[in-house]
Amino acid sequence: MKRVILSRKGFDSKYGGRPSPIFKNDDIFSLPIPQNGKSPKKYHELKFNGINGTQALKEVSATQVTSEDFCHYDPALNDKIGLFGQAGSAQSELKNNGVGIGDLFLFFGWFKKTENPKIDIHKIFGWLQIEEILEGDKQISNFLKKHNLSHPHDPKYRKYKNNTIYVSRKNFGLFKKFSKKLVLSAPNHKKSMWQFPKKYFASAAKKKSNIFLNRLKWKDNRKLLVDTNIGPGQEFIFDAQEVPDISLWAKSLTEE
Repeated sequence: MKRVILSRKGFDSKYGGRPSPIFKNDDIFSLPIPQNGKSPKKYHELKFNGINGTQALKEVSATQVTSEDFCHYDPALNDKIGLFGQAGSAQSELKNNGVGIGDLFLFFGWFKKTENPKIDIHKIFGWLQIEEILEGDKQISNFLKKHNLSHPHDPKYRKYKNNTIYVSRKNFGLFKKFSKKLVLSAPNHKKSMWQFPKKYFASAAKKKSNIFLNRLKWKDNRKLLVDTNIGPGQEFIFDAQEVPDISLWAKSLTEE
């Protein structure tokens, strides 16, 4: 594993207008952003951990979308094969930073707990380790047809520049419950200020190792704080080859 990628997905202040829910019993449900035009799924068709999309929308009092609207269900981590689509400049950034086979995506988003307004955070909700990379509409169409799968990046729904899908057949999934280990936001800070665990990041931060490959930088390397409120961008890429402890951190989350 050379790269660990934290990828922002799901409802935000612009798309959806609400956080994804953390339910009273600590179940979590990541709500994907709306899709303009047709897509494989509508919100009411989403199902995970005994919860459906209609329930999740109701939990967060969503007003910008309804259960009958199409959603951009991506990453798709609730089927026999894990899929994540990327395109345009965001895909170019991944490729230019050496993201490839064996690397691990950790997907995060904005979550809030209705029962406890203080829990208003960025947290990790899923993961996917890359086994195959499909580049271009032809490869994507053939693969989806062969495996009888649907995905928003299927060119029959929408044309993307630089269209790419990352495939995982084994190491992928969604987390079911809220856990402090999955929280990125630092205590007593805005959700965009993150704090990484000392066990895996303190040594590299002290040595000023080249952890971050794009945009991110330490706000306070002693407290292990980074400010992610730095403009547009979907992925933060970490150099797990330079700092192997990063891959150990990622594995500790997915294996628990």
